[in-house]
Amino acid sequence: MVNSTVTYDGEFELEDAAPSWQQRSPRNASDSSLHSAAIADNDSIELVEDNVVESKPFTVDEEIVVVRKLDRHLVLFIAFLYMLSFLDRSNIGNARIAGLTEDLNLDSSQYEWLLTSFYCTYITFQWMTLLYGIVPAHIYISLAALAWSLTACLQAVAGSFSSMLVFRALLGISEAAFSPGIPFLLSFFFKREELAFRTGLFISAAPLATSFASSLAWLITKMANHVHIPAWRVLFLVEGFPSTIFAILAWYQIPDTPHTARFLNQREKQVARLRLGKERNARKGTTSKKSKLDWQEIREALTDMKCWITACMFFSCNVAFSSLPPFLPTIVHEYGDSIQSGLQVYLLTYDQDGL
Repeated sequence: MVNSTVTYDGEFELEDAAPSWQQRSPRNASDSSLHSAAIADNDSIELVEDNVVESKPFTVDEEIVVVRKLDRHLVLFIAFLYMLSFLDRSNIGNARIAGLTEDLNLDSSQYEWLLTSFYCTYITFQWMTLLYGIVPAHIYISLAALAWSLTACLQAVAGSFSSMLVFRALLGISEAAFSPGIPFLLSFFFKREELAFRTGLFISAAPLATSFASSLAWLITKMANHVHIPAWRVLFLVEGFPSTIFAILAWYQIPDTPHTARFLNQREKQVARLRLGKERNARKGTTSKKSKLDWQEIREALTDMKCWITACMFFSCNVAFSSLPPFLPTIVHEYGDSIQSGLQVYLLTYDQDGL
């Protein structure tokens, strides 16, 4: 095994790339207490059992490469998943003017309950965000995406108000397991000053989905004229199924930590961990393990006014881009003489908005 100098600090690795790293107490990887955990991989050595890694300085160029890879492979993929989830929650507005209320004999009050049931469970199960700190992210997100995909598709077989109400409530639970915890997941990979921009990219997928949802609904309902299935059922099936495919892809694409990112090479994984370790060591002195919940941090978050202000800001954004999709198709439909003409006016409205 190649001799390599590592730095060690208590129970956790000393992920500090500052010039003063050479002044810290070195331990050799061949030391008997660490020998069983040493794994040689070219120029990189990671000591898994004792959480000790080789500490090498990294350049700004190396950090830029790592951040760009994280943006392309992680942030964009998660944003796309969020876009799919937003399509599945909001397509009930297009389904309504495609014959949902007529086939299920729904009045306005019952339709409003279908919308309310989703957000009741979506809000109630926000606590599932804590599971990101317990269940590996690639498993958790894959199961969540599969759950909302199957539930969205099952809406197509609903035969009554009560069954549709149950499916909408289940959809709220499955989507609550995914989107609220994404900023927490991104904090495993990005510095504090980088999180706001990445979170903004992730959230922007919702209005993006709204901008073309009407065009997609118009196309699907037009194609549904050639099959002997009501257009609204085809709409739920076609828009719900893609999430199943991406749930499978998420199992392999989404990493749990920088060390498990398939799209990073060994050196890039080390840089990704060092850059975060340097920031956290400067802020706290040590970095706690991410696989366990820190209830003290949870209490600090709940009592921090910045968290509540951010929540109010996010609430205001949701009022803007989440309240219109269920009702705007019906409003615009009143300007048309048929389902197709109503959807055409609706898609023109949102296409211009998207541009």
